[in-house]
Amino acid sequence: MDATASSICAPGSTHRALRARTQLGVCDNPSLELLRRLVFGLGPGNPYLVIDRLDAPDGDYYAQALHRPDGTWIVEYRDGGRNRHYQADASGPGVVYQLLAGWTLQLPGWQRRLTWRPIFQ
Repeated sequence: MDATASSICAPGSTHRALRARTQLGVCDNPSLELLRRLVFGLGPGNPYLVIDRLDAPDGDYYAQALHRPDGTWIVEYRDGGRNRHYQADASGPGVVYQLLAGWTLQLPGWQRRLTWRPIFQ
């Protein structure tokens, strides 16, 4: 992560037991401000962001975003096993940030904003 991201990546942030990963680096317990910067920083050379829930019982709890070279966005989340993995198309970084922030905060209904497709059935 760059120096700006590292400066706001501090233990004791609001989001415990999370790890954010991009092609540029890893940050534990990202703040909402860092999450926003990471999402809006996605693009060529740094196309993806994965957020893992480190306190999940079996490790299969994560959300991720991909900013494709054609400018489109894909968001995914997994809530347990293979049959709980979903994907949706997003209209831009603002929507992606809102979804990932809702997921990290475990806000009720965070996923209602998009239509989700199961990846594996």
